[in-house]
Amino acid sequence: MHGIDVASGVTDLAPALAAIAELEADVVAVQEVDRSLARSDEIDQVQAIAKHLGWQGVFGPALLGSPDASWRAADCDETGGPAYGVGIISRYPIRGWSQRRLPGGGDGQRTKQASPQRPGWDYEPRTALAADLDVEGSRLRVTTTHLSYLPWRAIAQLQVAAGLARAEGGPAVLLGDLNLPRWPVRASLPTWQHAAHGATYPSWGPRATLDQLLVHGGVRVLEAAAGPRGPSDHLPLVATIAL
Repeated sequence: MHGIDVASGVTDLAPALAAIAELEADVVAVQEVDRSLARSDEIDQVQAIAKHLGWQGVFGPALLGSPDASWRAADCDETGGPAYGVGIISRYPIRGWSQRRLPGGGDGQRTKQASPQRPGWDYEPRTALAADLDVEGSRLRVTTTHLSYLPWRAIAQLQVAAGLARAEGGPAVLLGDLNLPRWPVRASLPTWQHAAHGATYPSWGPRATLDQLLVHGGVRVLEAAAGPRGPSDHLPLVATIAL
């Protein structure tokens, strides 16, 4: 989460950069990333990852302000300033991108009475970000999201995120921290192929498969696996797909 190394408890993007580079992936989706926040040295973390890899990257803010203090829900056309959200970094050219605010959450502040970490009180705004990639002349839409920890809200958000992923038709990948078990995801999106892999959370003793990947529109999952362990509290989910 925003570059915290779970081994040291220190916010440092360097271990995450090294872990991402070692994956040798073509596309990377990240969640819980910061832009211009004091807690992470005011770095635009998505652009820092993109620069490190020599790729392109796009950031989708879920909230403007700080999730540790006060915030307002981000409109999808807002750019610049302190923010927190999700991102996509790609070796392939990004020809366009779009974003959609998900149901639930809103403006708020972090207090003992209304904390995003308090069960039943998920005030955190959520978003889905879609990037249209040019994969050797073929368009592939990759959509990432980070859903609510409240299951009923996460399922409603999943449907909206899937709608964004399929908005243009054609090949599509939907992935991210879904905060849901496999079965409600499969039941909610029965026409999608769901990648099979091991548990991803917590990284030091994985028990829950919170991070998931689904494909549609002629895309096939060839293999998928959780790991290896890095600085995050989640294991990375690594998949090989074919168009």
